[in-house]
Amino acid sequence: MINRHSKFWRIGYFILGGLIFIVIGLFIWRDHEDQVRFAKKNYINSNIPTLFIHGWSGTLRSERKMASDAEASGAAQRRMVIRVRPNGKIAVTGTIKKWMRNPIIFLRMDNNRAGEFQYARWLTKVCKLLKSKYHITRLNFVGHSMGSYATVYYNMLNGNRKDLPRANKLCLLAGPYNGIINNGKQNQPLTGPLAKLWDDQPNSNRLLKNGRPEIIHPEYQMLNQLKKRIPRQIRILNIYGDLNDGSNSDGVVTTESALSLGYLVKGRVNYYQTFKTTGPEAQHSEMHNHNLAVDRALTNFLWGKHYNMSSNAPKYNPMLDKMMNPGMAFKHGHQLETR
Repeated sequence: MINRHSKFWRIGYFILGGLIFIVIGLFIWRDHEDQVRFAKKNYINSNIPTLFIHGWSGTLRSERKMASDAEASGAAQRRMVIRVRPNGKIAVTGTIKKWMRNPIIFLRMDNNRAGEFQYARWLTKVCKLLKSKYHITRLNFVGHSMGSYATVYYNMLNGNRKDLPRANKLCLLAGPYNGIINNGKQNQPLTGPLAKLWDDQPNSNRLLKNGRPEIIHPEYQMLNQLKKRIPRQIRILNIYGDLNDGSNSDGVVTTESALSLGYLVKGRVNYYQTFKTTGPEAQHSEMHNHNLAVDRALTNFLWGKHYNMSSNAPKYNPMLDKMMNPGMAFKHGHQLETR
């Protein structure tokens, strides 16, 4: 009798467990279908890959966080990781095919303190490989900090070379185009050529009426000499931060340094736009870690089907808030400006 009751309860538990499993599966399937419908409605279907480039001391973790909104909302999907070793040798994981929708490529430099000029040389090598082996003819770029400078320098240096993919969109976060604040931090070099890049101080520079910085540092002069070579078809979103602490900076890059890019590219590219984020989440590293306003601006600029150049805020993304922390959704100050 006891065994019969025990068997009955075991069968009941098995059936109940199966029902719970089915219900959970249905919820997951429904969420997936909602994501697919949302993505089809709001994002383009393009085979143009987007290459993510980290900054000084950056890692793949930096890039994953920059791409988190795009992946969570179904706008894009990571397909390839490219690793550049200190000797310049390239290792590739994954692949890119023409049928892939909005594929993402992560670029990792093993020597992540080589500086923006070396980054740009490695970037040239990587892009040559992408065209010759994977037949990629057009490419978007996302850069953070030195990765942003390297992206701009790469495009000015190479223009529309036939052996490289044509640049399409550039989404640039916290770019130090005219200096980095010398904070005397442990991870900044104190000697050698790279130490000279930390040559800025808060509120020590200003932009003239034409957008040109009053004080021009050597790294900016380098870009200024090459500015006429930047490809005209490029579209740029320049994202920068202001902590609102009186420094007019993100703690590492001043707003003047970030906005000095405008003087170099306005009137030379298809369009140029700035996006300002403010408050604690506008800190240099936090900008790509925990700033959902920046994440949305990036995602909608690159893949948004109805991207509005005159909008005052990035489009609300309910799928992202459903999958991530909804409490953070609109804590971030932001301002979109057409330049």
